[in-house]
Parts: sequence; C-alpha cells; structure tokens
Amino acid sequence: MASELCTDTLGHLSSLIQFHRTFMLAYCILLLLFSVVAVLGNVLVIHALWKVSSIPSNIKKLFLSLAFSDLAVGMLPQLMLGVNIAVMLSQTSNGDRNLASFCPVIVTACYFFIFLLCSASFLTIAAIAVDRLLAILLHLRYRELVTSKRVNMALIMVWLTSGFAASISILLTVGNMVIATVQFILLLLTTVAYVRIFNAVKYHHNQIQSQLQLQSVQVVDLLRQKKSAMNALVVYVVFLIFAAPESKLNRVMNMVETTVEDVELQWNPKKSAVAHMRRGVHVSDNSGMILDGMARIGQ
Repeated sequence: MASELCTDTLGHLSSLIQFHRTFMLAYCILLLLFSVVAVLGNVLVIHALWKVSSIPSNIKKLFLSLAFSDLAVGMLPQLMLGVNIAVMLSQTSNGDRNLASFCPVIVTACYFFIFLLCSASFLTIAAIAVDRLLAILLHLRYRELVTSKRVNMALIMVWLTSGFAASISILLTVGNMVIATVQFILLLLTTVAYVRIFNAVKYHHNQIQSQLQLQSVQVVDLLRQKKSAMNALVVYVVFLIFAAPESKLNRVMNMVETTVEDVELQWNPKKSAVAHMRRGVHVSDNSGMILDGMARIGQ
C-alpha cells in the first residue's frame, strides 16, 4: 500500500509539473511562505499560552497540543512538500523527468506526517469541545472529575491514536475508508457537543435573568464559560473551513449562527472570535455591583 500510494502521488505531481508548471511554481512558493508563517505564528501562540496564568491548566494543555501540531505541520510536511516540488521543478527544467528517487521514503514520510498531524489537530479540537461541554455541565464537579492527570492521559491517547491512524492510512488499502468514518464520527460528536454547550448556556442565561440575587462571582464565572465556549467554537469553525466540503460547511455555519442567536448572543461574521451581548442587559447583586452586558470578560 505504501509503494502504491507513493507511485500514485508521484505520478500526480509529475503530471501537474509537466502540464501546469506555472501553477505548481506558485503553489510551491505559497507552501514555503505559509510554512514560515505557520512556524512563527504558532511559536508566538505557544509562548503566549505558556506565559499566561488566567487560563485554566486543562484547557491550556489542550490548546498547547493544538498549537504544537500546527507548528509541526509548518515545520515538517508543509516544508517537505514545498521543497520536494521545488526540486522536481528544478529537475524537470533541466530535462530530467525521472523522479523515482523520491519514492518510497520521501513521499511516504511526507504523507505520513500529513496524516499524523491533521489527525492530531482534529482529535484535539474534538477534545476541546468535550472539555468545554463538561466545564459548563458539571460546574463545581468539573475540577474533581476532569483532573490534570486525566487530561494528560487524553492527550497521550490523542497522539497515539493519530499515529495509528496515519500508519493504517499508509499501510492498508482500506485505511482511507476507516479514517473517513472516524472523522465523520468525530465531526458529529464535536457538533453535538457545541449544540449541547449553547443549550446549557441558554439555560444559565435564563436563570440569571430570573434570579438577580445570584452572587456576582457566579455571574462572572458563567459569563466566562460562555465566552470560553464561543472561542472554542471559533477554532472548530475555522477548522471546518479548511477540512469540510463547501455544502456541508454552509449547513454547519447556518446551524451555528442559529444556535448563537438562541442564547441571545449577536453573531458577527466579521468579528466571529468575539461575542458581544446585546445592549441593555445588566445584572446586579445586593452589593450594588453592576455587570454590563457589553463587558468582555476573558478566562
């Protein structure tokens, strides 16, 4: 299966280089450029996450894992593919069309890292969705049940599962069908998790409106959980933009917009990373403290 994958991939690249040379040159430049951007951007993200102290340790570990997998994509498969295409373009421009030296090691290694890191990113995004759902549903029991040790074990399982998925994709003929099935299940699980998150947020929002005597600290915590869930949703939607077909993506985006509006948040497609509460919503406690509905409270 590995040699078949390598031969098919190499033949496809050879045809593109021969008949669409200008396109492949532009593609190569973009790969190398975005490789640098991915590395620098994710190094900054990792540094910021490592230094910040206001983010809970569990969600910080999940986002660090996601940033690390994206960093590795820029350093390994994306850079390897760009360099390989550049070498192929240079080699064919000199009249040498024998590209057999790229098989089986170079092409197979490149696609193994692609499968490994994309699977790790997908599984981590699903884990983030489940973690945010548990944080909202479990309340005070969250810290008791979702411990640091269990999060570490979950991350180890994410990377081991990703390595196993990448291996069967390379070695087995039916590997791609298995991976596609697992990805569909994870996509469904993540979508259901976010629907449950916003149903829970809507319930808590109604409680705040009907029980204004709720302690201000609890109000702040609920608002923080709401914003945290919204930010995690943005990561999921961005991933869908690059991983899902356009028709499926449109359906998911419409569902997300409807769900967000149901919990009285305003959907802003130009600033989807920030959720703005509708004006005129104030919550006060007995001490006279007023929480403005437009206040941005980070976690």
